Amino acid sequence: MVTCRLPSGELTGCAGIEVSPIPEKSLKGLNTKRGPLMSNLAVGREFRRKGIAEKLVKEAERMARYEWGFDDCYLYVEERNKPAVRLYQKLGYKKLWVDKEASTLLPSSNGKLTNSATNIVCMKKRLDLGFFGRLLPF
Repeated sequence: MVTCRLPSGELTGCAGIEVSPIPEKSLKGLNTKRGPLMSNLAVGREFRRKGIAEKLVKEAERMARYEWGFDDCYLYVEERNKPAVRLYQKLGYKKLWVDKEASTLLPSSNGKLTNSATNIVCMKKRLDLGFFGRLLPF
């Protein structure tokens, strides 16, 4: 877990990162490889649009690269979360595949959680390349 706090200790944002099996589609079909998977990036409403999400992503990438020795970092994001998709694209992540049969839990008007259909996008970034190397396809 990566966190960002004010000098007072107040939590402004967090992101999870763990080593997980990642499905990757290739010419030979679907393969699974282990890699760092970033998840649950969240920044408090009053702290948004201040660069905190970008700092959290970069710290998660630093851990994956320099502490764990991985060359790639992955994440899943809901396709309808356009601000998050734009952020990840700006930071060099590229879409690998979309799961159009995924579901998520959403709060209903009565406060209960209900299952809802969603599209999940798997994105990947090469961590060992400079800026121009990230412009190349996988």
